[in-house]
Amino acid sequence: MVFKNIALYLMTTRFSVAVTQNLNGMAGFFQRHFSGTDNLRVVSIILLLLAFVLFLFLVIILYIKSLLSFIKNDVSPSIQGSVKADSSKISQELEYEKMKEKELEQELDKSKRLKQENQNRIKREAERKARESNARKLEERKKSQIDSLYQKSKILEKNNEVEFERRNKNYFGTRRDFDWKTDRVVELDEATAGISSFRYEQTYRTLDSMTGLILNMFARNIDSGKIAQTLRVRCGDKASEEDIIQLIDSMKNFISLCNNGKFTNLPGAEYLPTPDEALYNLAQGDSTYCLSMLEALMNSTVDKGHSVKIAQKRDIAFMEASNYACTFGTLASLTDKQLALSSFELAIELSPKNVNAWSRVADMYNVSSLDSKAIWAYQNVITMGDEDIYPHQVANANMQMSKYYYSQ
Repeated sequence: MVFKNIALYLMTTRFSVAVTQNLNGMAGFFQRHFSGTDNLRVVSIILLLLAFVLFLFLVIILYIKSLLSFIKNDVSPSIQGSVKADSSKISQELEYEKMKEKELEQELDKSKRLKQENQNRIKREAERKARESNARKLEERKKSQIDSLYQKSKILEKNNEVEFERRNKNYFGTRRDFDWKTDRVVELDEATAGISSFRYEQTYRTLDSMTGLILNMFARNIDSGKIAQTLRVRCGDKASEEDIIQLIDSMKNFISLCNNGKFTNLPGAEYLPTPDEALYNLAQGDSTYCLSMLEALMNSTVDKGHSVKIAQKRDIAFMEASNYACTFGTLASLTDKQLALSSFELAIELSPKNVNAWSRVADMYNVSSLDSKAIWAYQNVITMGDEDIYPHQVANANMQMSKYYYSQ
């Protein structure tokens, strides 16, 4: 401010000096041209008035300049302060708006999360209800199957009683016999017939009707060889020795799989029968429950084998699945020979060096009268099989080959 006043003073001083010099010049001009006294007085008065007017004008200009500078110095801080206040207020309003917008976004995200959680909860609830419904349906289906099996067992028991009564009537009714002393045919009364003419008639049974007896003998820890001998006597020509041995081994394998928990962690295990249900139905001659569990186990093992990148581990998994397929095929052969044949062929496809699978598929070919395929399969058993590891498979193959060549 001081520097500005000094500059203004210097400017006014220079201006006054210039005006004075101009006035002196004009006075000299008028003095040269107006030599009269009166004229000089008039001119001097005019010049004085003009100088006074110029002085007043200069004073007014200086006053206006100082006033403007004062206004600029005093008013501009307030204006700047007001501008700054307005700008700070605007910035605060912007911050408030941003904060509100952020809160709105958070509320929107929260509402989206709540909506997603509600949808997930509804979906889980629907899935739970669907699982419960499927479980109820499965339970009802199992119950109906058990009831039907119970009714069938009742009917079978009744038929057996009727058959037993009929046989008793035949044995203990009025019958004829040959009297060797008199060399005549005589009629026997009921008491005599019951004592002298009773005969035991051997009835041979099929393997599917012997599963309950096998499980019973397992429970009593009877040796597998004795079980096979018992079945050989009870079945007669309706089952071969190899079929009996394979059935006993397959049922043992299935029970060991149940005891080791192989069926607990399978995909869709909640829809599979329980081991108790499967064994109960197997004892009644129905192997479908066991087959459904073995099929799920085979599929899971094959999928794991495909996902393994190491060839050796993959071969081990496929060999395990091949053994499951052999167990599946042996149990399926009780009622469906074609399904059993397909299962044994699958076992060979999974593990071409599975001697037991070759032996079983050869038996199925033999039953189906496919002689050329049966001989080819039996030859593979003899070629690949070690008699110490696969004794009954090799023995069965040699026996069937000798029968075939003898018939030729």
